[in-house]
Amino acid sequence: MVAFALLFRSLWHILKILFRQEEQKAIMLAVLFILTIGTIFYHNVEGMTYLDALYFSVMTLATVGYGDLSPHTALGKLFSIMYVLVGVGIITALIANFNRALVEYHQKKKQDEERA
Repeated sequence: MVAFALLFRSLWHILKILFRQEEQKAIMLAVLFILTIGTIFYHNVEGMTYLDALYFSVMTLATVGYGDLSPHTALGKLFSIMYVLVGVGIITALIANFNRALVEYHQKKKQDEERA
């Protein structure tokens, strides 16, 4: 339980670093936007429930693709192709910025330890 608390403490510091960066705020908004677009599209065109559409959108952008849900219409398949090409780039930028914040956090932590 202590390790879990320490992990969340570190994560909290990393998130504070992330949200100081304007680029990260823009990427987070882009992720939210693309997930919303995907959810609405799959709900309206493919007839999925909102939860299924959100689930499918996340699984598609994460490139997991369990195969339990898939687009059935030609329009849905075309949208999915474009959705993946755009979305994976946005998710990659999100992961890269998170990694950058993680490195910054560990550098700052190391500097604080050296000063003490």
